[in-house]
Amino acid sequence: MCAPDPNDESSTPDRSYLTKDSGSRWIETTDTRWLLAGVLIVGVVIGALFAGGSPSFDGPPPDPEIESVEIVEAGCHDDVRPRSGGSTDGWWVGTINNTSTHTEVSAQIRRVSPPGATVADYRVHAETHNTTIESGECPGRIVYRVEYDAPHLDAAEVMRMEEYLNGELKSCGSSSSGPDAGCATLHESRPTHYSNGTVRDE
Repeated sequence: MCAPDPNDESSTPDRSYLTKDSGSRWIETTDTRWLLAGVLIVGVVIGALFAGGSPSFDGPPPDPEIESVEIVEAGCHDDVRPRSGGSTDGWWVGTINNTSTHTEVSAQIRRVSPPGATVADYRVHAETHNTTIESGECPGRIVYRVEYDAPHLDAAEVMRMEEYLNGELKSCGSSSSGPDAGCATLHESRPTHYSNGTVRDE
């Protein structure tokens, strides 16, 4: 068997792929591919944002939740300053008169509009407990505060919040833009409760 001629270049193995320049070219090619892939992904996300918001995920909308119910102040009727107010941002403050100073309040919230409705309608229902004025106890007044989370639905153009105490509508509010939320109609159709116990639909 003949030994290879050291001067014969054809017998020398080609190791050019191990050179520094060849390795650099491979790394540069790989980096370019990753860069192009990253640019493509960013382009898809930006396109989705311009087409109508962030990419959507199928699934039911989140449920509203009561975050807290608090008695802000309680005492004899003339010693407690009445307060009331609320916001679609997630809070409601109300006053209860002629009740026990030990009255407690609980609350629930639910969405009554379908997920795809233009007006997202939420209802907060508060209930009083331990309202009986005991013998020798002064007629009381309490101020309560309810905090809640009512998610804004993608399809809704306006949010409406209805707040009830023991089944009676106390307030209705909505965000300032979008279609008519219908609060005015709701207030007009609710029954009026008079101090002598008379109830009249208006």
